Amino acid sequence: MRRAALVLLGAGLLAGGCASGGSGSTVSAAATTGPAHAGSTATTTAAPPPPKTPAERVLGLPPLKPGPVPGYLMIADRNNNRVVILNPRTKKIVWRFTGLHDPDDAFFTPGYRSISINEEYDQTMAEIALKAHRITWSYGHHGVRGSAPGYLSNPDDAYLLPNGLFMVADIQNCRVLFVSRAKKVVRSIGRAGYCGHNPPQGLSSPNGATPLPDGGVLVTEIGGWVDRISKSGHLLWTIRTPTTYPSDAQLLPDGNVLVAGFNTPGRVDEITPHGKVVWTFAPTGHWSLDRPSLAERWPNGMIAITDDWHHRVLVVNPRTKQVVWSYGHLNQPGSSPGYLSKPDGLDLLPAVPQGAARTTSTASKKSTAPKNSAASKPSNTVSLRVNRIGSLPQALSKASAVALPGGRLMVLGGYTGSASVDTILAGPPGRLRVVGHLPAPGHDAAAVLLGGRVLRFGGGEATSVTAVQRVDPATGKAAPAPALDEPLSDLGAVAIGGHAYLVGGYTGSRYASAVLRYLPRGGTKTVGRLPAGTRYAGVAAIGNTIYVAGGRTTSGTTGAIYAVPLHGRTRRIGTLPAPEADAALAALGGKLYLVGGRKVLAIDPGSGAVSVAARLPETLTDPTATVVGGRIVVAGGGTSSVYALTP
Repeated sequence: MRRAALVLLGAGLLAGGCASGGSGSTVSAAATTGPAHAGSTATTTAAPPPPKTPAERVLGLPPLKPGPVPGYLMIADRNNNRVVILNPRTKKIVWRFTGLHDPDDAFFTPGYRSISINEEYDQTMAEIALKAHRITWSYGHHGVRGSAPGYLSNPDDAYLLPNGLFMVADIQNCRVLFVSRAKKVVRSIGRAGYCGHNPPQGLSSPNGATPLPDGGVLVTEIGGWVDRISKSGHLLWTIRTPTTYPSDAQLLPDGNVLVAGFNTPGRVDEITPHGKVVWTFAPTGHWSLDRPSLAERWPNGMIAITDDWHHRVLVVNPRTKQVVWSYGHLNQPGSSPGYLSKPDGLDLLPAVPQGAARTTSTASKKSTAPKNSAASKPSNTVSLRVNRIGSLPQALSKASAVALPGGRLMVLGGYTGSASVDTILAGPPGRLRVVGHLPAPGHDAAAVLLGGRVLRFGGGEATSVTAVQRVDPATGKAAPAPALDEPLSDLGAVAIGGHAYLVGGYTGSRYASAVLRYLPRGGTKTVGRLPAGTRYAGVAAIGNTIYVAGGRTTSGTTGAIYAVPLHGRTRRIGTLPAPEADAALAALGGKLYLVGGRKVLAIDPGSGAVSVAARLPETLTDPTATVVGGRIVVAGGGTSSVYALTP
């Protein structure tokens, strides 16, 4: 059994009489209402007392007046091997649990009767009952890493969910686990050994997994991503962070994300679901941050931050960006009263009675985002800025395009209006140049980046072809690759989990309905089907789901929007305002954007809702739409224009 000792100090203590560091006097919590006046005959019925706060109900701690910290503050004091709860007014410890091994985070469980903790370098997570003064459940093997059932490897952010499961980010195993009280893994996001950013199938060292009110999960990946995963396990959106080591992202009520940057110097950012930074706290001097691991916004609007390597916890007014409360001493680790040593986690035990005045703060009533930011707009309205950033050598349509590393774009083949071309263009989107040539001119093909090479599928000129080309992004040199089973043009293609998937198209004799996985040695395997043969549709992927919008069928142009999960049945999720074909689909920030004609339509993959996101300055037919560097780059469409669509 783990050596652990818990000390409950001053259960029911008055605010000014708490003990600290194991010493100090205990003051009785018994409260009197005062003697009744002699001879009183009043019969007025007294108003019922306000409901007890969680701090009163669970630990008998007295209520607190409104202030910057609206409750008792729990801190995972990592290098002191303890979890403590502070009275924010007196800054004295009122509760502690010691004997832990590098407690990384601590959170109150639903009902506030226990706390969940993870000990990252001890390879365990546990639940501690507050009143029973003991560990009542644990998972993992002390000091032993592993990926087999019962083992963890650098666990982070352990939560007890309302459904009774424990959720934890298992960093080195690149997964988020859901574990029952019987210590059985009942669900996983990601899997051990697959450590690439491809949520939800693959995660890049997830160091945060925060449960959401709708049953979903907000996953933070080391390397610079935050992913929102739905209750059913589907990716709703993924965004890049401005720091390379984001930590423990939190979802705000307006749908934005608050995330700490575990860097030196550190920072805290608020980011929209489209990846736009709308607020940043990155001070210099005394209040500068060094590897902060958690930032969370409280009900009163204040933002609490663990400034880990400066050994303190800060509370910031987001409107003024001023520190309004702190605990710990800059660059002075310690265990004496008032000191911390690498505090890594925190949580709030509410103690302000209902109806009490809230701390005056603009941030408690409004988003911290500027009025003109996406965060302040209705959730069903998405706007994109449209800027022309460059030109193609000639007007072009029906080309294929892929994003390359380093913020580059490659455009392959296409149609000038009178003939197909064999050119391969590449470079920064605003400065594309010819870098190579295809074996033959062609258009209406589809391309993906896979394994460091570009694969271009099918297409044709006078007829559809089975040809596949492999293009080296560095040199632009094209070479034949194993061919398809049958001719295919007018198709869409996406890359998911190390495989290329081909959607719909035209075989030269019929409209194709199959969703095919390309096999490395040639040929294909059918993994799904559309309800009808479809060509010239918009095709894009979010996570392991392929989305298809519009297109041409044997019955005419369609406005149907379909979701095609790789492991599930195709379903219709919505309808475009009008039938659309010859448009391009791109996925950015968890939304789908259909580009064609004179407009850009935003599609919510969760609800199927469609809205106009932007107006285009000219009519585009059969353009390319590719996500490059956090924006959608649109090329051609019967013009020589290259546009950037930016949230």
